[in-house]
This record gives sequence, C-alpha cells and structure tokens, in this order.
Amino acid sequence: MPNIVEIKKYPKIKNYFKVLFDNESAILIDAQTIVVFGLKKNLEIDDTTFSKILKHNNSNRITSYALYLISQRMYSKKSLSDKLASRGFEKEDIEKVINRFIELNYINDEQFAQNLVEYLKTKGKGPFYIKNELKRHDIDSEIIENVLDNNEENEPYSQIISIIKKKFAKFDGKDKKEVRKIAMFFQRRGFCSQDIAKAFREFCNYDDEDNI
Repeated sequence: MPNIVEIKKYPKIKNYFKVLFDNESAILIDAQTIVVFGLKKNLEIDDTTFSKILKHNNSNRITSYALYLISQRMYSKKSLSDKLASRGFEKEDIEKVINRFIELNYINDEQFAQNLVEYLKTKGKGPFYIKNELKRHDIDSEIIENVLDNNEENEPYSQIISIIKKKFAKFDGKDKKEVRKIAMFFQRRGFCSQDIAKAFREFCNYDDEDNI
C-alpha cells in the first residue's frame, strides 16, 4: 500500500495537485477530491480507497472539462461526446456526464439544431446542406424535421435571390455558361434545382431550367 510523500500544486491546471507516492508513482488530483478523501502527506492508502479516489477524481475531471467546453460554445449531445472521447475519457463516464447535462438542460439538441440552422442560413447554405449538417451531429430525425419546418418562413428561392444580389448583382441570365456556373455554386450550398430556377426567373426572367 503506497504512502503519500508529497502533495504539490500543479501549475498547468487550475485547482489541481500532483500527488506523489513512495513507490515513485504520481497522479494529478483535483482539490475537491483531496478534501473529500482527506489526502495528506504520510497517509497510507489501501487499494480499495485508491480505486475510489481515481474514480471520484476522473468523474470530477470530465465534469470540469465538459463544463469548460460548453462555456465556450454550444454543443450537441454527439459533438460533446466526441470531444470528451477524444481526450481519452471512458465511455461510461462520458454517458453519465451527458445524461446529467441533458437533465440540467446544459445541452439541448433542439436548441443546438435551431441555432445551427440560423447560423448556416446566414452563411448562405441551402436546405440539403443544412439537413446533412444536422445529421452529421446525430440530431434526432424528428427534431430535424421540426426545426426545418419552423424555419420555412423564408423560402429557399428568396434566400438565393438575396445571395445573388450580394454576390452576382450583374447576373442577367444571358450567358448560359455563367448560368451553369452560378447554378452549381448554389447546388454546392445545398439548394435544389427547382428553387435555383425559380430564383433565376424572378431575378432576371431566366426561363431555361434544363441548363441549371
């Protein structure tokens, strides 16, 4: 059973300490875990207690890190899970944190989806692109449909016209090569050919959908 020989402040992480043992091993432990288990110099720790300390400490670490992440920006359930997994946290601990954060409404996939849709629309992205992005974040299909339905007040073709006015103000639909080039621009952004054709018709009386 190891004895603690030293506990010293770890400068790289706030509220963390390096605990050194007489068997030349060392672990990083947060301040709260130190207080809970009464850790101090010359304390002998049995294997059962040591396992409890590690479990408690890991739980605190993942919670602290997850709270830090969501304080920086909004995350979906999947994106937060992936981020925590990339830092080497155990699947079981990740699931516990995610479930607790959902209970506390710290993460909310519906709100995340709504914000993402609004952001992508400001970036000129179309319905297909937006839907694929929501799927990439593993948003539930019912949430996707609800969020997209709630954002139908601005028709896609109106969004296309707005972008044309900003990026292609001189577009007149007379050059078929230019028509195809601009149409491909909008297709890459996730707009369908019907909406593109409708926008072109309204913007410059272009009426040749076969070239879109």
